[in-house]
Amino acid sequence: MSCAHEAGHDHHGHGHDHGDHEGHDHDVPMEAGPADSLYKVIDTEHVVALNAQGGAERGRVVIKDWASREDETIWLESELDDSLLLQIPFTASVSLRSITLKAGQEGFRPSEMRVFANAAGLDFSDAESGTPTQQFDVVEAREGAEYQVKAAKFSSVTSLALFFPHNESEGEDEETTRVYYVGLRGSWKPLPNKLDASIVYESAPRPVDHKNKISDMGAASRQGF
Repeated sequence: MSCAHEAGHDHHGHGHDHGDHEGHDHDVPMEAGPADSLYKVIDTEHVVALNAQGGAERGRVVIKDWASREDETIWLESELDDSLLLQIPFTASVSLRSITLKAGQEGFRPSEMRVFANAAGLDFSDAESGTPTQQFDVVEAREGAEYQVKAAKFSSVTSLALFFPHNESEGEDEETTRVYYVGLRGSWKPLPNKLDASIVYESAPRPVDHKNKISDMGAASRQGF
């Protein structure tokens, strides 16, 4: 498992003016079965993906336990183009440390990942025009890579949105994006006053949410639930 961390860049999708954009480093081994996994506080049943083949509920298939992270028989794939938007709610208040991403093989791999904290209900229009909490170049690592986040910007998180605006082919080859696994690490604490994640559920994308930038042009879109 490779590890990505902060680095400065000028171009090739690196040096954007909005948000924090991270580079990467390679071949830093990650411990087996991280003790600080947030898997148990991800509200998997309410994870959704916009512009996903199979509908919005298909987003939950990338939330796998550590032992299943290498499984490539199940994946999330974009539908109408190469953009994907994954919404991940939590059942606790999370302080995020890192995101592990196992993406598609060459041609299907997203070229960047924009991360939004506490942005439940984010749609494509907001994701494309808004400022991400942090932004990463996706590492070319078949086994997956871990991306360290700026901890100060990811405290008290109750939902996380991962936006993949396009894949590395940029329309020249494959027209879809694939993701096999998303793993999150950090710490968590119960929500105040025993508050559950219902406020996140109410804000989550509904069945009418779909690939809005495509539907605006009159293209048919697949509904969610």
